[in-house]
Amino acid sequence: GGVGRVARLLLRHCRVHAAEMERGVAAAAAERAQTVDYGVRIVAQEQVGLAYAGWDRLLTRVALPAWRMGRWPSRLDAGVVSALTELSRRDRLAEGFASRLGERPACDLLEEPGSVDEAASLLAARLFHGGPAESGPDWAPVAWQEYPDEVVDRKWRMDAARLHRVLDTLEADGPVDRTASAPKTPTLDRVLTHLTTAPQSLTESDQASIEAPCRAAESVGTAESVGTAESAESAGATDALDALDAPERAASLFPEVDESADEADEGSRGGLLAAGLTAEIAREEAAAPPRPAPTGQGPDEALWDDGALPLFPLQPPRTGRELLVDHVTAMVCCAAVDTAGAAPGLDWLDGPALLVGGERAADLAPRVLSLVEDGDPSPLRDWLTRLGIRPEKPVRLV
Repeated sequence: GGVGRVARLLLRHCRVHAAEMERGVAAAAAERAQTVDYGVRIVAQEQVGLAYAGWDRLLTRVALPAWRMGRWPSRLDAGVVSALTELSRRDRLAEGFASRLGERPACDLLEEPGSVDEAASLLAARLFHGGPAESGPDWAPVAWQEYPDEVVDRKWRMDAARLHRVLDTLEADGPVDRTASAPKTPTLDRVLTHLTTAPQSLTESDQASIEAPCRAAESVGTAESVGTAESAESAGATDALDALDAPERAASLFPEVDESADEADEGSRGGLLAAGLTAEIAREEAAAPPRPAPTGQGPDEALWDDGALPLFPLQPPRTGRELLVDHVTAMVCCAAVDTAGAAPGLDWLDGPALLVGGERAADLAPRVLSLVEDGDPSPLRDWLTRLGIRPEKPVRLV
């Protein structure tokens, strides 16, 4: 039972020697590089940087969305070959990748390269995301050919379902515009209306608080008093409108949200929706069952505790605005798939992609940002009309 303890002890004692060896190898490599032509050396360094960028994009844009929903791509080594090949098509400095990647790979020297790739992929998910050490019902491998349907489409529909659950919560508490009856069906129009409709009506108590200073002013009958009443009326209306969208409402509905997050948007309708999404995701993570211990491995045999994972987080926690952009994009993609014949796809450098007519729709992101950040739906609505996407039609959720 002391294998893990001995391994940790050995790793601690060789840490200094490993660091010295790494510095020595780097110094020797730098010295040998001085004999290489400067231009060739610079190109090689840039290609190394591009190779790093290819790995980074594969992990953060492709693998991470799958990890977050309980699936882990089982062929990351094969995936990075595709990512670097795609990079060679997009970047002139990476032209040499395609020819070298076409050569016989070193993994062919292994007896079971697929098994090694799968083990390395699972280890990467554990180190970079903190996933379980073994596959299970909630942590299953996914092949690249299954990625569009098993990851991309499911992710979009899960995000769309979460978005509408939060909208239901906001409307149950009382919509800002109490005269408008937003449809309960999961449509893209419902989201657009929520993000772009300004509050227009008030409750009876709010209206009374506005009319009271008016009646008081009329009883005085002087021009000065009338002017004062108009100021009071304007102030009362402003207070009543602000009360409907006050940040405290978000705090009362979603107590899990950090009050300091997205302070600039906390009083807006988009801010409330972003706060709701943040809280909903926090609740889902808190309700997740604890991970079972790996079979045949006791506490003393573990090289690290699950509490210390991930050792190398790929991204900081997403802000409320980033979550809102992701969820609105997912809703748009669901509408495109269900009403316009679009399809989920995989871009090796950018991750989940919407394919319209077999080609990637690369112009969607700025239109969603215009809606979320500026409250302007016109660019997105024009884009929907041009592609024949029906925002009023219900979409299929998970």
